[in-house]
Amino acid sequence: MARIAFFHNALGKTDGVSLEVDKWRWCLEQLGHEVFYCAGNDDVAHLHCIPELSFFHPETNRILKNATVRLADFTETELEAAIMRQKEVIKGKLLAWIKAQRIEVLIPNNLLSVGYHLPALIALSEVIEETGLPTIAHNHDFYFEESGEIHPTCPLAWNILDRYSPPAFANVQNVVINRLSQQALATRKQIAARVVPNVFDFNQAPWRADAYNADFRAAMALGPNDIVLLQATRVMLRKGIELAIDVVGEVGRPENRRKLEAQPLYDGRRFTAQDRIVLLCVGHIEEFGSTADYSAHLQQRARAQGVDLRFVGTRVKHSRGQDAQGKLYSLWDSYAHADIVTYPSWWEGWGNQFVEAIFAKLPVVLFEYPVYKSDLAQDGFEVVSLGDKLTGKDALGLETVPRAVVQTAAAATVAALTDKARRAQMVDTNFEIARRKYSYQALLQIVQELLRKAGIA
Repeated sequence: MARIAFFHNALGKTDGVSLEVDKWRWCLEQLGHEVFYCAGNDDVAHLHCIPELSFFHPETNRILKNATVRLADFTETELEAAIMRQKEVIKGKLLAWIKAQRIEVLIPNNLLSVGYHLPALIALSEVIEETGLPTIAHNHDFYFEESGEIHPTCPLAWNILDRYSPPAFANVQNVVINRLSQQALATRKQIAARVVPNVFDFNQAPWRADAYNADFRAAMALGPNDIVLLQATRVMLRKGIELAIDVVGEVGRPENRRKLEAQPLYDGRRFTAQDRIVLLCVGHIEEFGSTADYSAHLQQRARAQGVDLRFVGTRVKHSRGQDAQGKLYSLWDSYAHADIVTYPSWWEGWGNQFVEAIFAKLPVVLFEYPVYKSDLAQDGFEVVSLGDKLTGKDALGLETVPRAVVQTAAAATVAALTDKARRAQMVDTNFEIARRKYSYQALLQIVQELLRKAGIA
């Protein structure tokens, strides 16, 4: 059996890449392989930390900002020198760890594709080429996609990305997570890639209120009859959380509140004039690159619409536990106490939180982002739609959709909160579709094929 290592800027988090790595780990361990994690964060047990891999390492962050946001602290020549110095540091640490742990297969996640971390991109590419180790490059996002995240600031940054991202060596299998990326990579770089959709464990026990999370609402200062719309993604620009604010603002209008108060909610609770409608953001707030001011702008938009917006990502983590501030809840605990999930991203590489919401049997308010339309919508999921057209940005630089679309989505949200039978039909049908298409068992077969192609039995 092989010794296999995953690489990322941060692992063991609640973001889609970290969660997907955990699923691949399950598959590899089922096949008898030994798995290792290497990343830039030092807050997860059994993970080898190379601090320079983190986006928040001081020098890495300075390079990131100058290469992908604004070239301000360097000339282009100075930026190149800084990138190469940092590359050498990372490369040396990678080679030493790979040798010490006798790693036999490399699985970099996004460091070879997304385009933020130029030193790591070059370092990993050189390590892959020089060691000749079988490599499965798991590319969740690309710098050339329309996510708006990466803005190369100079020809140097473009040249590095175009040359290295991703590598096309004979010992590398490139994997992407949707058809659009597969087509773009073939057209732009003549690189063939296999589509491996993100999956979910549909055989696990349902997420329900239990002895551990029974105090979740109280810990988040939520009342038992408050309506909770859950935003489970990271807080970053392309997640479109401003559109969820618009929907919550519309649901909170007097005419909609009266409908909610007029009858029991889907689970028998009574919503009253004293109860609140809360948009609960449980993902961590990204504070780098073009997304640095995003959470502050969301708060301004929420205040303008009278929306109760809460960022609680410091208390919701990958797993249950404790820290210096007290009790930590898992991401799954937040689903167990939510009424609706909002998923208004205008760009996603796949849609992990969408599938999680389907597993949790919660209705989803969703902007029909391109990959949803190309890879998921054809499966027949039923959602509360925010359409698929953005109509421009407001004074804060936040996205908008037509007011009529928001009103229609708000009406459908109210119906999903009050019509028990209709809600049950929606969530049960969605669950069965996803269980058939996106299970761990499907991924297990794919991972086995990739290893076999890499020469690993």
